[in-house]
Amino acid sequence: MSYFRKLVIILAFTNFAGNIFAQSKDFDITKNLEIFFSALRELQNNYIDSLSTEQLIAYALEGITEHLDPYTKYVPAEQQTDFDFQTTGKYAGIGSLIQKDSGCILVAGPYRNLPADKAGLVAGDKIMEIDGKTTSVMSVNKASSLLKGDANTVVKLKVLKLRTGELADLSITRENIRVPSVPYSNIYENGTGYIRFPSFTVGSSNDIRNVLTEFRATGNLKSLILDMRGNGGGPLVEAVGILNLFLPKGITVVTSSGRKKETEEKYVTRENPVEPDLPLVILVDNSSASATEIVSGTIQDLDRGIIVGTNTFGKGYVQSVRPIGYDAQLTYTIAKYYIPSGRCVQAHNFATFSSDGSVSFIPDSLKKEFKTKNGRTVFDAGGVTPDVVIRGEEYSPMAVSLMRKNLIFKYSIEYFRKNQTSPPPDSLEITEPEYQDFINYLSDKEYDYQTASEMTMKRLINAAKQEKYYDNAKNSFDELNALLKHDKAKDLRINQEELVSLLREEISERYYYEEGRLEAMLRRDKQFDEAYNILNNPDKYNKLLNNPTTTAHNFKKDSNNYGKIFRSEK
Repeated sequence: MSYFRKLVIILAFTNFAGNIFAQSKDFDITKNLEIFFSALRELQNNYIDSLSTEQLIAYALEGITEHLDPYTKYVPAEQQTDFDFQTTGKYAGIGSLIQKDSGCILVAGPYRNLPADKAGLVAGDKIMEIDGKTTSVMSVNKASSLLKGDANTVVKLKVLKLRTGELADLSITRENIRVPSVPYSNIYENGTGYIRFPSFTVGSSNDIRNVLTEFRATGNLKSLILDMRGNGGGPLVEAVGILNLFLPKGITVVTSSGRKKETEEKYVTRENPVEPDLPLVILVDNSSASATEIVSGTIQDLDRGIIVGTNTFGKGYVQSVRPIGYDAQLTYTIAKYYIPSGRCVQAHNFATFSSDGSVSFIPDSLKKEFKTKNGRTVFDAGGVTPDVVIRGEEYSPMAVSLMRKNLIFKYSIEYFRKNQTSPPPDSLEITEPEYQDFINYLSDKEYDYQTASEMTMKRLINAAKQEKYYDNAKNSFDELNALLKHDKAKDLRINQEELVSLLREEISERYYYEEGRLEAMLRRDKQFDEAYNILNNPDKYNKLLNNPTTTAHNFKKDSNNYGKIFRSEK
């Protein structure tokens, strides 16, 4: 459509809108929409560069939603595929993670038994061309869009193979891909089952039901750990479906209430449970949100199981997704949800923002007490506080730097290139010669970090300068700085246990896919160990469920820093 034709349409629509709005009783809406259309017309007519009408409208809608809450978003037609993937876990493609590396697209990890895997692609293979287009200047997003397409269509790749160094021409037929919502599960010899559940998608509750059915078929299932750490939530009906696996038929597990009466709804379990009496522990953390908080909070409110980990995120809002024309959609908040005790876990007040754009937390003074079925005290307005609070692994500055630079992943690729096989994740050990090889690999790599001591020293120096003490003590500060300056060679030995664990995880994934990484991670997981010990100590389990004392109070959070990060996601 030509620029002139677009302008004529806008002007015509403006006049039409003006006539309609002139008849409206709501003068405020009429006035402001006329202002909006006038501004749009001026920009179309007089801005120094030619402007896209579609883009201007998109900017306007994004501006509106940005000033509401982070869950209210405009989804244009071109983003619909990504939006559908987030809610369904489905797309059509070859089934592999990719990343940009040294001027090409690198295969980061194919999914087991999907097209990329069946075609022989492995982590470390370099995709040089996609359908004849070179990847040397191609972004990951562009490569991803080219690899995706309709099911049963063919994508042609030119690949530099990791292990042979040869160029290979591959034709891979795309398939409908559904990323599994349960990437790893296991049942241990003592009858403790484990289900890793990192994301909600349509059908998640059936996936967990299927795993439970498999566990029951062994005749050995005695307890269960449901790991929902990092699970940011998803369809509310799937949360209800998961709860129905453990709770009797006819239980109201969550209610919603908003500004309009039609948003008021009760969600009730409608089937007989699969495991109504199975001892249950749910693992959560600060990234567990929304539907995850419905599951964990309801289990806690009804004293059906134990919650272990750290405070959850605190998202107590319900969203609706509505089409607004031309394949665009608007997802927006319509209600709050309430779990059986009557509490809402919403932790942030989006009605007001600080001058720096940060989100304020609901203060402790406004939080209310509620009771679980057995009389235990819980609180609203701050996520779900676990019955047993235990922090997860905290990585050293060196480990964080190596992960950010992707160096542990890259070393695992070298290990994979040199070794055709590897022991299973539960028995893989990194020998001293292998760890020394890792140290040698890092010798010419660029990475840096600041230790906690160095950061504290920096703050101390700044304080000394402000208080006019620094000049008199400069020599002492210099000497202490020299003593505290980090030494990479030394730190590689100090942090050896932690780095060996991370190496095991990456190497296990090279040979045993995502489930290999997850299995290796459990070898050094304090929260998992605590959950496992609770389930194997019936007295402790029952005491936690039946002790009518106040649960651990919510963690204090840095609202300023958190808010800045939260707002930057827009």
